[in-house]
Amino acid sequence: MRARWLDTMLVLVSWAMVAVPAVMLLSGRTHLIEQWLIAATVLPLIGLLWRHYRLSEELEQGEKSLGASVSELALAEELAGVGRWCIDLKDEEHRWSAEMRNIVGVAPGAEPTDDLLVELMPEGLSQLEVTLASHLKDTEPFRIEFEFENPRLGTRVLQACARNVFTQAGVREQVFMVVRDVTETYLQFAKAEQEKNSAMLEAEEAKRMANTDPLTGLANRRAAMAALDRAIVTARTEGEPLGLLVLDIDYFKSINDTHGHAVGDKVIAQVGRIAMRCIRHGQLAARVGGEEFLVILPGANPTATANAAERLRLAIEAGTASAPMPQVTASIGHAMLEPYDTSLLLFARADDALYAAKREGRNRVARAA
Repeated sequence: MRARWLDTMLVLVSWAMVAVPAVMLLSGRTHLIEQWLIAATVLPLIGLLWRHYRLSEELEQGEKSLGASVSELALAEELAGVGRWCIDLKDEEHRWSAEMRNIVGVAPGAEPTDDLLVELMPEGLSQLEVTLASHLKDTEPFRIEFEFENPRLGTRVLQACARNVFTQAGVREQVFMVVRDVTETYLQFAKAEQEKNSAMLEAEEAKRMANTDPLTGLANRRAAMAALDRAIVTARTEGEPLGLLVLDIDYFKSINDTHGHAVGDKVIAQVGRIAMRCIRHGQLAARVGGEEFLVILPGANPTATANAAERLRLAIEAGTASAPMPQVTASIGHAMLEPYDTSLLLFARADDALYAAKREGRNRVARAA
């Protein structure tokens, strides 16, 4: 306000320097004109000196304000962990802020020359150049990521929010980037992903173990009955037949009594392996308790079901004869899904056929009524 008032006064004085001599001349007071001219010469010089002083003061204030802004910007960058990177495409020059130098791990004042960039970037400048080339025409800010070899910290992942600067002719002349180190974020994300995958694998393993017989590796009773429920629903929905086998190892109690439970376990495991080899894609073999097994045969008609039962019986008889353990045989009952069957009823009918085979002399196949 004070400066504007002084400027106004200088303008009024300047007009007075012209107007007063004219009045004196017209009034005949020529003896005062010389003194007035001296004053008229001195006062403009004083005005010029004042203007110079005022401009100097404004410049000094501007420099202080600019210096404070630069200091505040540098402090903000340091606190936020972001640095500035300007690429001048016309002169092929790179400019870094102080925090940018700190992020990439170079000494304060180090210039981002091509040699330094090649040393710090694993693939030289090509990685960055290819990325920036894909955003050649972008007028909005875009994000890019690239790797740096920090001399102190090793490989780091940097993320930049970049913006193109164009000439009036629409030619990109600069790329301005605000850069931050996101390595720790990546590591935390990778750790979280690894932990999630491990948890999922553990859950899957727990689920598998909950549905698996530990001795044979086959499905256990719970998993088998759930699979049978699903197979019945599918068979009725698609109008397909469904066969079921239930087998039991003959005279298994005598094997345990004569050879011990460890040998009995080996026999059960061998029968489980034979059953697994005999089933086909889409079929399921399970151990449902003790020496009893179940085989689900989706899509199998009565003939195919009976043939599957006979193949399995022969395979058990032959497969245990060549193994280093007592030879065993199996009795097998088989049944077809009827309109009134539930999973428990279908299983019970096949189980009744199994005991019919045992009553008829064992090591044979019997069909459910």
